[in-house]
Amino acid sequence: MTSGVRLARQTSVAACQQLLAIEPLLANVDDDLLATLRRASAQPATRLIGVVDGQGRIVGVLPIVGVAEAVVARVAPEALLAGINDVADVARFGHQVEARTVGDVMVPPATIAPQATIGEAFQVMHTRRLSGLYVVDAEGRPAGYLDLLELAVRYVDALEADVDHPDVGARKQVVDPPAPPGA
Repeated sequence: MTSGVRLARQTSVAACQQLLAIEPLLANVDDDLLATLRRASAQPATRLIGVVDGQGRIVGVLPIVGVAEAVVARVAPEALLAGINDVADVARFGHQVEARTVGDVMVPPATIAPQATIGEAFQVMHTRRLSGLYVVDAEGRPAGYLDLLELAVRYVDALEADVDHPDVGARKQVVDPPAPPGA
């Protein structure tokens, strides 16, 4: 790993979260799923909905695929039957068919502090299989949204900079040619 890429991993979330200007999309726990899907369709770049409580704190998140599956389960449940392989899948399917509010299908919060690094942010996204995180203040209120693509753009910038301006000392050893005889 080059020093440029190592440094990119240490970039703060705050410095990276507006690379693509993807705005947060928030919903309340009691919001209707159909209305939430309509709102999400007006803002397709945000692929993770932040779920807030009455005090505006993030209490969960809802991947767009979760909203879509809950809506599809209501109109065409057979479309989701192919994914049922065990008892846990049956329970999830039943839950999706009955889901009516954001709170019914949200998953635990996925947040990060603005001073955290994008390396840390990627670990959370990767572990949770999410395409974004909510940047929160000290009280847990959303201060922004960080998308996986923004992390990738920062890494691409670092990789391209290494190609354009390779760190000669780190990549290869430069050896002076031997001095001619008698010099």
